[in-house]
Amino acid sequence: MAEASDQWRDAGIIMGWNPNLWDEWPGAYAGVVAGVATGTPYVTQWSVGARKEVEPGTDAWLLRQGGSCGLIGHGTVLTRPYEDVHFADPRRTASFVDVAFDALVLEADRVPRDVLEVIVPEVAWRFQFRSGNRVAPEPNRRLRGLWCEAMSALG
Repeated sequence: MAEASDQWRDAGIIMGWNPNLWDEWPGAYAGVVAGVATGTPYVTQWSVGARKEVEPGTDAWLLRQGGSCGLIGHGTVLTRPYEDVHFADPRRTASFVDVAFDALVLEADRVPRDVLEVIVPEVAWRFQFRSGNRVAPEPNRRLRGLWCEAMSALG
């Protein structure tokens, strides 16, 4: 049986964000984007749903959901999952990791879902209903390349 770290080597994880369900960025999402643009990563806790295994160093991809769907950020997982109070229901718990987002874009500059579906078809982009879905190493490499191209195009 493979070690958890072997399963996560070069893999990624999707961090879903639906502003209709949660929109409590400090000073609004655009303010966090501006802060990250100065070179200071935004470190926060993020739910990984029921997932119990994620390795520090894993790519964390922020996927905008609930309307203008698309990739809006990249970060790095800093911790293994831990239990904490569920973000939407204080009577429940969920698994979380700490993540450092090192690149965030405004929603208008997102990598659209239809582009993601062409470049990384292994991920069911239309069926990402929660955080914590793993992106296998080869699709994750292509996702990194796509993200780098998108960031370069933005200048």
